[in-house]
Amino acid sequence: HDAGEDGVLAGLDPDQRAAAEVPGGPLLIVAGPGTGKTRTVTHRIAHLVLERDVPARQCLAITFTRRAAEEMTERLHALVGAKARDITVATFHSLGLAVLRERHARLELPADFGVADAAEQHRVLTEVAGDERAARRLRSAISRARRGGAQDGSGETDTPDADVADTVPRYLAALRERGLVDYDDLLALPVELLESDADAREEYRRRFQWITVDEYQDVDDLQYRLLRLLAPGEANLTAIGDPDQAIYAFRGADVRFFLRFQQDYPQAPVVQLTRNYRSGRHILAGALKAIRPGTLVADRQLHPTRDDSAQRITLHRAADERAEAAFVARTIDRLLGGTSLHSLDSGRVQGDGDGRIGFSDIAVLYRTDAQSRALLEELGRCGFPAQKRSHDPLTARSGVEHILRELTHTSAASAPGETPVVERVRAAAGAILASLPDGRREERAAELRTAVELLTPLAHRCGTDLARFCQEVLLGAEVDALDPRADAVSLLTLHAAKGLEFPVVFVTGCEDTLLPLRWPGTEPDEAALAEERRLCFVGMTRAQDHLYLTHAAKRTRRGEARETRPSPFLTEVRELSEAVTTESAPPRPRRRAQQLSLL
Repeated sequence: HDAGEDGVLAGLDPDQRAAAEVPGGPLLIVAGPGTGKTRTVTHRIAHLVLERDVPARQCLAITFTRRAAEEMTERLHALVGAKARDITVATFHSLGLAVLRERHARLELPADFGVADAAEQHRVLTEVAGDERAARRLRSAISRARRGGAQDGSGETDTPDADVADTVPRYLAALRERGLVDYDDLLALPVELLESDADAREEYRRRFQWITVDEYQDVDDLQYRLLRLLAPGEANLTAIGDPDQAIYAFRGADVRFFLRFQQDYPQAPVVQLTRNYRSGRHILAGALKAIRPGTLVADRQLHPTRDDSAQRITLHRAADERAEAAFVARTIDRLLGGTSLHSLDSGRVQGDGDGRIGFSDIAVLYRTDAQSRALLEELGRCGFPAQKRSHDPLTARSGVEHILRELTHTSAASAPGETPVVERVRAAAGAILASLPDGRREERAAELRTAVELLTPLAHRCGTDLARFCQEVLLGAEVDALDPRADAVSLLTLHAAKGLEFPVVFVTGCEDTLLPLRWPGTEPDEAALAEERRLCFVGMTRAQDHLYLTHAAKRTRRGEARETRPSPFLTEVRELSEAVTTESAPPRPRRRAQQLSLL
């Protein structure tokens, strides 16, 4: 069928439509930041189902995060209606888990096998390796080896292959004895199954005849092998992404799989999305200048479609991290209109905001989690609400694993579906505290409060479905628990900010040795430097209206204050920016003696 001018594709721009209406076979879509990537692929799937008679049950859409999967599911339901229930939308790991549930007997797993959290993995590995120190030394090396030998970017010497090769089979055997799989098994075992079982391979190929993969530049070796098993050379595989946003080499992603797509699928057309609907023209021009020396996209173009935002990029030089944090807080105050209680009380700014920006419109980004400390302290001192997230697994945050374990232990004693998950989470935290000796309660209370705050948005979304909640926590990252409805400033690592957008963005710590990240006195290798440049590009293109790039003349790292130099990535954007300098943090305002009138 022809979609026609009034069809599903009617609202797409020419590039989006050209991608969405490709009839079948392999397709590569190069989608720059803010170009409507999700809109394009969801409309393409809707077009196939509604206007080309593709059965919805044959459609599989794979994303990298639970948040992206939820967004895609919501959009498909809006476009397709009831048929959307038959479309499979999954992350790689949730897809792998589904395969394991279906084929557990073939893989000699019990029907009720569990997924080991980080603490359980560590306990098993400690038992196998003989002591905790050896377990810590081996854990990341084992995971890298099982994912295809990815580098972790730490610069440390890899654990000898012989140690890993000797430990892996004993570690996996110990997991299986407990009826467990680990996070890497969720991909390794489905790949093993499909490589060794032709019948299973053909069944899944028949089931999923139309496959869409989001963020294809982020696939690792196991994910790539899984896709090749599901989608041979002439399959209906749509891959969409942007190699200039490939920033996850530390967890095994390899941008070369994106770059070789046309070798793997020689008949695949390539469509570029180049119209940016997100960022003001100066922000976009600056981001393009920053990425151009290392771009992986031939003829890299991004055309601004907005004419309502011409704010220049602000480059800010601060004396140190405390002054940098003070600049961030002062600028937020100004953008809000200087109407916070703190501003009125201190007279620190004259209100000149337009009232359209709220706390939830603001993101403060940084390269390393340690940078958040000064920022959180200053925002807290100013009375500004904040939510801090990283790209680390949810179970890596202190307290989360304990709550999850308490939920697992208590769930058998209560009837399923009766109690909201959010109430169970709070009750679990309370039970943990009550079981502790008096001397440890105060110490653990703050940790558990933070864990509950982190889990609450996800708990609300899961309603009364505790099993879903536990699975989401095991498979999710901290940033998946970001609450977009919270009236709070978002503090995010640059990696966690991927896929998000905000009217106001601060990229802090734009210094040599931080962005690009390297140890002082060392030079990053060429590949690492190229990825750091892409990370800067990702950070800049999160901004819609206001972009601030800040750096400090001196920064304390690991207890030592060091002189710093501006990031080399700033060189390309200076002509599109205006510079601001503060040599020291402003004095902390003294409160006036009289109280503000409530009126």
